[in-house]
Amino acid sequence: MKEKTLPDPLFLWPDESVPKRKYRSKLERVIPDESPITLITGVNYPALIPFPAKGVKKPSPAVIVCPGGAYDVLALDYEGLEIAEYLSKRGISAFVLKYRVPKQREAALCDATRAVRYLRYYADKFGIRKDAVGIMGFSAGGHLSAFAAGSFGKKLYEPTDEIDRESVRVDNLGLIYPAYLELKPKFRLLKDHPPTFLLQASDDPYFPSLTAYGKALLRKKLSLECHIYPEGGHGFGSRPCGKATDNWLELYLSWLKRQTEQAK
Repeated sequence: MKEKTLPDPLFLWPDESVPKRKYRSKLERVIPDESPITLITGVNYPALIPFPAKGVKKPSPAVIVCPGGAYDVLALDYEGLEIAEYLSKRGISAFVLKYRVPKQREAALCDATRAVRYLRYYADKFGIRKDAVGIMGFSAGGHLSAFAAGSFGKKLYEPTDEIDRESVRVDNLGLIYPAYLELKPKFRLLKDHPPTFLLQASDDPYFPSLTAYGKALLRKKLSLECHIYPEGGHGFGSRPCGKATDNWLELYLSWLKRQTEQAK
């Protein structure tokens, strides 16, 4: 990833109010990797990195982007920042979620649901629509997004302020090669579950996640758009690799625009 100045992070809670806090260190670490991917860990103070919609004169839809990384690291650039930049340039406000890692799944779910409430509370400030707040995620981030979408009506942490009065229900859900969804504990599917976009390659070792989640949605007659590629493996992210998966972002954007238009 080219060196660039990132937008200032929007911390989801004041330092003293972060629920389920396991560690207090603010020193995030970059994990060396042979591929040109930025992996970070040691995230203890969750935050959103904002990418406002460009070229729009009215409130835009918003999407929370959850990078993957097995709940140990965050693939910050090719499953986060690069996705957010793509959406921003096409009229969608995107916010990359730096959720807590490593090995803090319960805390990460608190972070994801708080992020939904945070954007709704500050919708006017950020120029976004309160009725079009979605979430998408990759691999472990897809697992997190699915559980966040099923957390409507659950009390995951003690409310801390006015932000926690906002609805946690997301308006659309994007799962890009999600992981772990076939495992226990099972995800929740409520009758007001958001429209879902599900995409994976059939040679992905985590493909059972797609079949588990897709079957559950179809069984309950919930809205689903599903794409299965013959090849692509796991973790293709935002970068072209010369395979059919190279067009997935276009498919997701087209679906997302249809959802947000229907919500008006």
